[in-house]
Amino acid sequence: MRLADWPRNPYLNDELREWVALHLSSLGVEDVAIYAQAAAGQDEERRVLVATSVGLMDSWYAPRGSTARFSLSVRLYPWHAVHGVDLRGETSRLWAHEHQSRWRLRLSRPALDTMADTPELGRALAEFAAACSLMAEPLNPSSAAASPEVEDAVPAFLGRATKPEVVRAPIQVDNDDAPRSTPAPQPAAAAAAPPPQPAAAAAVPAGRPAGQSPLSAEDTVMELERRLGLRGPES
Repeated sequence: MRLADWPRNPYLNDELREWVALHLSSLGVEDVAIYAQAAAGQDEERRVLVATSVGLMDSWYAPRGSTARFSLSVRLYPWHAVHGVDLRGETSRLWAHEHQSRWRLRLSRPALDTMADTPELGRALAEFAAACSLMAEPLNPSSAAASPEVEDAVPAFLGRATKPEVVRAPIQVDNDDAPRSTPAPQPAAAAAAPPPQPAAAAAVPAGRPAGQSPLSAEDTVMELERRLGLRGPES
């Protein structure tokens, strides 16, 4: 839906329409789709979002200082900066040959969460969402993980995909009296202990010069007897 075709509700006065058209003319673009919101509790305040060929124009029409002076604040989001287009719809039967459709559109950036339940506004919201989804950048998975979770709009009778259970590590409590479920660490000395030496090596005299061949078993016994005084040095 274009600015010139916007329905009466929510009402866009002539001044607001003129100023929106002025900003579009300054950008050198035309409106592709438009959607307007009335501020809650405020009679004349409006938020007008316009999809253009260069980006999404987000504007806010509100009094400045007093209700006699209104202003229009505008910010242009290039399409690569617009993320998270999410449109949901639901049609239900009212009477035998009557039905009602509801639409809900959410944007991650710029932040938007709005609903429409009349035919004209529903059409305008659907066309605006189609333009945004066509030109906006896909949502980055990393950004999606950082974004807050919102309620799923899919009705319960359609079924929701169950999320897999995530195995979580046990929570550590810094309390000396509380039992700890984590195993005690192994002492580092046991892992680093050198392998035991053979018993014959311990019997070799410490002062034996390097480079000589090791003593035989008989020589080792004779050497021990000399040390203990059981054999003379000439033996």
